[in-house]
Amino acid sequence: MNNRRTVSGAGVTHMLSTILAKVNNIEKLLSPSVENLPDSEILDSKGVRLLTKMSDRTLLRRRNDGTLPFYRDKGKIYYRRSDVLRAVLLEKSENRKK
Repeated sequence: MNNRRTVSGAGVTHMLSTILAKVNNIEKLLSPSVENLPDSEILDSKGVRLLTKMSDRTLLRRRNDGTLPFYRDKGKIYYRRSDVLRAVLLEKSENRKK
């Protein structure tokens, strides 16, 4: 009746160590480029497009799917430079795995 599988302590430990290794790998990818950037450096949409060579449509898609954090002020959209670079690096690392 009970279809639950039990995982041994060693299995859980192995899964957690695998997850931790992947998180550490992501941190290593992000830290060299983003570490020293001030969060106060703000870009508008044009600045992001020039920095990343993204089209307007791609920028809109990234905002809508949540992969690119943004802020609104008086109807205008702004981005932190560090958030933009972090999103681009994550996208590149995910594309390499495919």
